[in-house]
Amino acid sequence: MVHPRNRHGQPHPRRPLAATGVEPPTTQNGRQNVAFRAASLILVFLCACTPEQVANRPSSKPTSTVVSTPFPLPTPTDYRQVCRLEGSVCSCPPGEQGTCSEALPKTLLRPLRLPTVQSTEPCPTTPGHPVDTQGFGGIALGTGQVQPLIAAEGDRLHGVAHVDSESDAWYYFKTLWFVLPSYAGPVLVRGARIDGPGRVAFGEGPVVGHLIIPPGPTINEYPDGYRTAPGGTYVQSPGCYAWQIDGVDFSYQIVFKAVRE
Repeated sequence: MVHPRNRHGQPHPRRPLAATGVEPPTTQNGRQNVAFRAASLILVFLCACTPEQVANRPSSKPTSTVVSTPFPLPTPTDYRQVCRLEGSVCSCPPGEQGTCSEALPKTLLRPLRLPTVQSTEPCPTTPGHPVDTQGFGGIALGTGQVQPLIAAEGDRLHGVAHVDSESDAWYYFKTLWFVLPSYAGPVLVRGARIDGPGRVAFGEGPVVGHLIIPPGPTINEYPDGYRTAPGGTYVQSPGCYAWQIDGVDFSYQIVFKAVRE
């Protein structure tokens, strides 16, 4: 029989049980053995569960079914990166220099200054107007040198576009950005929700955090001199949004409202 030892490794002197009020060691050991056996049975039961059974158990942690796009989205800073991500806008074949080897001009990278409104206030949308060129036509917003043609249902003459569900993370509507023939320089378009939190993405899918149109010809350039960037506008939720459009010598904002059908 093993006796409990003190911190010096020597057995504790045995005292009369009546004086100590402690149960006999054998009783203590017996209860410890019972507890150990019970714990072992629980462990065996848990190990016997299949992975599917464990995975299907309810979790105490909240879960979400929304699949979000990793952030931040790519925001290219030179034209070769731009053309790699925006293949419907421009092309930079391997080894080609010229514009493809250039970085965005610093004059294009102005601070983002979008208006803000309270969620209870009306969205101050930018009015639309009809556009008819040799290559495209529809309703465009704003009157600047770069304008978005809204290819969606909604009250587009008052800056309202219906959005479709792209995924659990994005809503979208088709957009054709076009540059007036009088401007041949680069363009930077960024955006965000202005009546609450929310991001904007661009491209043939939600692939870039901002849209860039390089100087010079685009993939789709029409005989009357319009340069274009087809694709979509992607938002995280319906609401009031704004774009900021920057060129070498101009900067302005366009406000639109995204609503569900």
